Amino acid sequence: MSKGTPSFGKNQKKTHVICRRCGKASMNTHTKMCASCGFGKTTHMRSYKWQEKCGY
Repeated sequence: MSKGTPSFGKNQKKTHVICRRCGKASMNTHTKMCASCGFGKTTHMRSYKWQEKCGY
């Protein structure tokens, strides 16, 4: 098995599809969880303080 171009031809599966809740292509098909909004893991929208702009 080589490590170069021939092995990259096997990468044909989609890992992320469109999410039902946020509409972004961040829903992981293996873990059934959205990386953007957290759908499938939590009922609340995924958000962090570091995402907000600083309000000086």
